[in-house]
Formats: sequence, structure tokens, C-alpha cells
Amino acid sequence: MRRIAVIGGGVTGCSVAFHLAERGLGEVHLFERDQLGSGTTWHSAGNITWKPVDDNDSGVLYLLDLIARLEAETDLTSGWRRTGRLFLARDTQVLKSFEAFHRPAVERGFDAPMLSAREAGERHPLLDGSVLQGAWFNPLSGRVNPADLVALFARAARARGALVHEQAPVSGLKVENAKVSGVLSGGESLDFDDVVVCAGLWSQTLVEDHGITLAQGGCEHFYIILDVAPRLGPATPSFISPADLIYGREEVGGVLLGCFDEDALTLETADLPDPFSFSLLNENWDKFAPYFEGAAELFPAFATAPVRSFVNGPEAFTPDGNPFVGPAPGIGGLWLCTGMNSHGVTISGTSGHLIADFLEDVAPKFPPDIYEPGRFAGQADDKAWLKRRLSAAPSAFYRSTNPRAQSTRTGKA
Repeated sequence: MRRIAVIGGGVTGCSVAFHLAERGLGEVHLFERDQLGSGTTWHSAGNITWKPVDDNDSGVLYLLDLIARLEAETDLTSGWRRTGRLFLARDTQVLKSFEAFHRPAVERGFDAPMLSAREAGERHPLLDGSVLQGAWFNPLSGRVNPADLVALFARAARARGALVHEQAPVSGLKVENAKVSGVLSGGESLDFDDVVVCAGLWSQTLVEDHGITLAQGGCEHFYIILDVAPRLGPATPSFISPADLIYGREEVGGVLLGCFDEDALTLETADLPDPFSFSLLNENWDKFAPYFEGAAELFPAFATAPVRSFVNGPEAFTPDGNPFVGPAPGIGGLWLCTGMNSHGVTISGTSGHLIADFLEDVAPKFPPDIYEPGRFAGQADDKAWLKRRLSAAPSAFYRSTNPRAQSTRTGKA
């Protein structure tokens, strides 16, 4: 029987393991060096944002259907809550750009209205609509509990025969004649026909000895949790303000407020403590303060709200904001599913399905070209270029006022 190893037990690896096992593609083994959901998944904000554009639409709708199916099957909950999301516009150019989302959503029958400033303020009890030009209401977006989504995928994978190994770090890959032949774990040499690397920030350390340099790297990425008054209900819409590079949602009656900052602080994975399974970086108020100030103009109650916690968790980013999903260049049987750009939860259904499509050698359900692992060729070896592009990557999704550009996030040096 074909033997497949999946390395990394975050939301991406667990989705991959589930999709492979569901197809019956072989004996699937998932290796997690610590506990499932450790690394970066555990501190994810858990937002799932739908947009009616090509590279987001079908993948998110598939994920939402999949969550519903697996919840019914396993009697577990992912914590999915459909709240909708307010896309806030401070100027007319941004507001006009939201029409590119509004029109196709309404044409398909979704209740996705453009809102006046007053109407936007009525949708969120803390929002000061007077500072807006208007907004667009995205009806299908919401949030999950990332740890619960991991548990959901893992249980469904196990039910289909996948073997999940926790406290089982993989120290290396076995490659013979340009073909993967297994992994090294726990002092043992284990034979596998295929290996899928889903190790996020730590993926590069597994492939670098085999001539592969990934154009990805870590950046500091942060959010805070505020205790606000009045307390928010769980159905309160989340929000995004592209001009301010901020997003937020309700969190246990308070507010989770995050940013995708300009000139993000890059980091070397090798410099992180080991283990770093459930660890965070130091608070960085100097970096976060300008984004907090912009948020407080939109939501005045934020200015005096006590801060419950500051979460600074590193995330893996790529130069164009798209992950690497597909065959590793130059090594048969080695597959990559990494560099999720803080959107791993949102695209977990897409990434898992695509890997299963590749291994089954069938036409992919979702367009794979923007995820092609070799798309940067030798540019990844230029460390100065890579650092510069990674620093710009977190804000690129928010910087453009063109929704199409926000979705694809492609770019060239």
C-alpha cells in the first residue's frame, strides 16, 4: 500500500491528512512534533473571510460546506459562527472599490448591501459612522475556533484510517535519486512513498538540505484583545478597514483587534526558542500604536478600553501573499503546503483538497497556478530581496483599494 507522510499538525496538515484519507490514497501518517494545533495555528484569529472573486469564492464556500458536514459526522464543533463582516471605507475611492464585491454578491442572490455611514454605524454598537463614507456588508464571513477546527479535521481523518503521531518531530527527509523515500523521526528511518511538508515557519529547515530554498519567512504579527463597554454580543459583525490596515471581531464580549502592518518585522526561524510550540514573541506597542490610534477613531470606545492581552505570534509569509501548494521542484514524491500568510484557516479546505488532487493525479478542483511552489525560482536565494518583500507582504493585502488586487495579492519585484 502507498504510504504517505504529512509533516505538521496545524490546521493545514490536519486538513491535508483528512483529504488524503478521505480519498483512500494510501496509509496516511500525520507527524506533529508537539501537540496538534501548536506552532502558529493556536494563536490564529480564526477569521474566515469570503469574497466573490475567483481565487477565494469557491474555496471558502467549499470549506463552509465541509465544516458543516464534518460537524454533523463527528459531533464536534469548530466554533463556526457566521457574523458577516463590515468592509469600512473612509474615502469615496475605497467605497467605490467595494462595488466589485457588492455587484457579484447581489447578482448571486446574497444579502450583501452597500451601506451609508449611518447604516454602517447601526450594524455595530461601537462604530462611529460619522467618520466613514460608507461600507459594504459581507454576509458570509465569520470565525471559527482554530483549535476546534484542528480537532474536527483530525477526528475525521482518524475515522478514515489516518494515523496521527503527536510528540513525533521529524528531523529530516530521506531522498534517493531525486525521489523522496521517507522521513527521519524519533531516531528511526521510516519509509514513505510521498511526503507532504506542512510545517509552516519550520518547512524550510526540512527541505534546505535537498537543494530547495523556499521564498517564505517569518514576520511578527499581532493583535490585542480589549475589554469594551458595552459588551458585544457573539453575532456582532466583524470588520476590516483597508485604509487603516486593521481588522477586528467580537471575542468573549470584548474585541479582538489586529493589523497587517507596513514594514513588518521579519525574523529568522532559527532564532526562535526551541521548543516554540505554544510560545509568543514580546509585546510591541511601538509598532502597534499607530494602528490602534486609527481604530480608536472608528471605534472611540477602544481608546479607554482595558487591554486584556497582547498576542504577538510569528507567521510565515511569502513575497506575493500566496502560499506554496503543490509538487516540490526537483524531488519526486515531495509536496509542499506551506507559507499561508496568516490565512491558513481560510484556505485550509482549498489547500487540503489541492494536495489530494495532486497525489491522486486528477484535475484540481481549485486553480493551482497562483500557489505553484517554484514560481520564484532562484529569487529566494537573494536574502536581501526576500527580506524586503516579506516585510511588505502583510500590508499588501490591505494596502490596495482595488478588491481584485486585494484578493490575488500578486506582485513582481
